[in-house]
Amino acid sequence: MKKLFVCLVAFAFGSSVLYGYDTVYQQSDEAPGLTPRRTQPPVPPVPVPVPYYPAAASQVVVAPVAVTPVATVAHRTVYEPVVSEPVPVSYDPAVSTGFDSYSHIYGEMERMNDAITKLQKDTAKPDTKKAWSAPKISGRIFLDSVNFMNQNDESRLRNGNMQNAAGFRELRLGAAGTGYDSFDYKVEFGFQSDAGRVALVDNWVGVKNVPLLGYVRIGHFKPETGQYYSMGTTNVSTMEYITPANVFGLGRRIGIASENLFANDRVRLFFGVFQNEATDMDRRSKRDNQGQVVNLRLTAAPWFEQEGKYLFHVGGHWSYVSTHNGRDTRSVTPGTFSWGDTSLSSGAFDTEYSNRGGLELAYQCGRFSARSELFAGSFDGGEHLYGSYVELGYFLTNDFRTYDLKSGLFGAPKMKRNFHPYKHGEWNLIDSWGAWQAVFQWGYTDMEDWRRAVNTTPAGGVATTSQYGGHQNDFVAGLNWYWSPQMRWMFQYVRSEQCVGNAYSHRSQDIFGTSVRYNW
Repeated sequence: MKKLFVCLVAFAFGSSVLYGYDTVYQQSDEAPGLTPRRTQPPVPPVPVPVPYYPAAASQVVVAPVAVTPVATVAHRTVYEPVVSEPVPVSYDPAVSTGFDSYSHIYGEMERMNDAITKLQKDTAKPDTKKAWSAPKISGRIFLDSVNFMNQNDESRLRNGNMQNAAGFRELRLGAAGTGYDSFDYKVEFGFQSDAGRVALVDNWVGVKNVPLLGYVRIGHFKPETGQYYSMGTTNVSTMEYITPANVFGLGRRIGIASENLFANDRVRLFFGVFQNEATDMDRRSKRDNQGQVVNLRLTAAPWFEQEGKYLFHVGGHWSYVSTHNGRDTRSVTPGTFSWGDTSLSSGAFDTEYSNRGGLELAYQCGRFSARSELFAGSFDGGEHLYGSYVELGYFLTNDFRTYDLKSGLFGAPKMKRNFHPYKHGEWNLIDSWGAWQAVFQWGYTDMEDWRRAVNTTPAGGVATTSQYGGHQNDFVAGLNWYWSPQMRWMFQYVRSEQCVGNAYSHRSQDIFGTSVRYNW
């Protein structure tokens, strides 16, 4: 017990001595630069770096953590950290200095590293699992009704009683997509064939950014024989192609073509080579001589503003056509209605090749638009084929038709509001009537060089005389009601007049047509 008591007394005495020594040190006034024996000088606060993370607009920068001595014992000084309160500071890389500047440099290095990584991915081999986009399904439904309201006696005598018709003008289904940032494709089939068979329409693949050639397409598609015929029926202003554009059209052919854009996309050059044997129904053509088509089209839009709301278009095209069998026929129907009987024809004639071309002009200023084309063709037998048309259009609503610089063609209308019926309580109301466009066309087709009469006597039948050649005028007045850019209801009246054969037979037809059309 005595030993325990002695130990406690010694411990208490030692502690008091140490406490007094430290107290004397803390309260002593030493001369500058002198330090009591066996002690360490005070250590100044040391800033502790805090990681910097950039923020979008501002960030919180924590002041450096400083430590100060709070207690000193023999041979050792004890420090306790003192943390300052966070101070919000707006970060501006342009004026930041000191520690923030290093953080900004670090952030810039990170961004540069990300950019390099992205560039390496862009130039690396594409990921085949993500190479092709999901196919975009497309199609169109055209439901037409055509009524021959009147034929003059000469037309009835020579052409018979032209029949009214109703049904699907076009019924198509297709798909399109892109891949590897360089390729695109389109596959489309038509189901409106009179033969009840599925017909080929647009079936092609394309390659972008090819040196010298630009965009290259190969497959089954149209040679470009003017602006109107190249547009496709989804964007034409009337139910059918105007007559001269149709008679100079070449339909779809198997071929390869390139498209190049110049002068900030204001100038476009199309060049293609096609075989001249149609494959719409048979899928293939088996002949030693397929015939060839060499096709060139050059367009320019020197004035183009607001997606074509204000536009001036000029262009031209040329085609060299060699036949596969040394024979050809040019013919049209009244107003080019696909269900109408032939109203003017050259009849079959011998030809090995022909040169055909045309000039294009188009102008649009807001609601008003005007366009015209002039066509001419020369055949090796000495015959000549001519045609021209003028179209005037005016939107009764404050809308206009768009124009695509990449194709040199007019597109769907730019509408402020779609047709919109809706229900309010117990009432069915309409708050927007869509877009309305009035259209007038005049088309002229000249086959004067084929004027002739051909006498035929079928076996056991009565001798008849057929008239070929002449010219045809088509006058079209139409009203288009657009429910949306892809849906419209069309109404049109056509007056078609022909002067046929060496007998100068004058024929005429009055036709009323209506069509509900939707494409997607």
